[in-house]
Amino acid sequence: MSNVINVGLYGGKGIFGGRESPLEASVISCDRHESCSYYKNGHCLNVRGFLSSGCKFGSVRNVKGFTSRARKYHQFKNEWQNHDQYNKLNRPPDKLGLIGDIVVFPYPFVRIKETENGELKISDPTFGGNISFIEYNKFTSEFIYRLCKFRPQAMMGGTISSYQKETVPLFLAHLKEVLPDKYYEFIKQYPQYAEKEINYVGRKALLRTIKPSLIEYRSRDYPSLNNDWYWDGEFLIYKWGYVSSVSVINDYEVAEFKLKPSDQTTVKISSNEQVTEETVFVD
Repeated sequence: MSNVINVGLYGGKGIFGGRESPLEASVISCDRHESCSYYKNGHCLNVRGFLSSGCKFGSVRNVKGFTSRARKYHQFKNEWQNHDQYNKLNRPPDKLGLIGDIVVFPYPFVRIKETENGELKISDPTFGGNISFIEYNKFTSEFIYRLCKFRPQAMMGGTISSYQKETVPLFLAHLKEVLPDKYYEFIKQYPQYAEKEINYVGRKALLRTIKPSLIEYRSRDYPSLNNDWYWDGEFLIYKWGYVSSVSVINDYEVAEFKLKPSDQTTVKISSNEQVTEETVFVD
């Protein structure tokens, strides 16, 4: 039980019905968490997730429990829900990471393998997870350039165009955030990539770390729900659009509506002007 960093409970009754499965506690321990960029942001690669590849570090101990019909069900459930590390961490997004002296490359459409002579080989994706763990000193500017120039081929033929259009820009943004020394070494050697402004629009960031600005909510399917707020650095102030009703009266017009977000409130970036050097992204 030493170095336990997260406890999760899984199983139980399915939201769509069906057969109930016994509760199971997933207990994650790790002695490298203090040097892990994911842990610092409240994440862990070993937290269960769909098609999750897990992490080469740490360990996961699964403790099988009971269904709700068993006498020990509530005792088991309460024991783990009262654990100090219960639900402390979440699955991270597909984002570059650093664990000690190991760089984690978790992006889709690319597979990285180390050959017998220690060279890093980049190849087309395969079924399953393609997460790679690379020694920091081998994550060179030349290797980063190879990743940026790579054009993966789909199994059924044809180039996977989203890798160049979406994955590479996101990877470079993550590189600047997680490994700034590597990023600046890279753009010094390959200045053509420095000329391309990093686009942060669409990414999620902690609200309290962005500039005072207009915050937009846009619904893809229901534009009548769209609304705008102004972030003044302390409050979100309603400007326009749909807001949920209040129950104290039925007939009213919104004159002023202010929200005070928590330190963990996130918003979607709608303009690069909102981003500063202090902006903390959660994706």
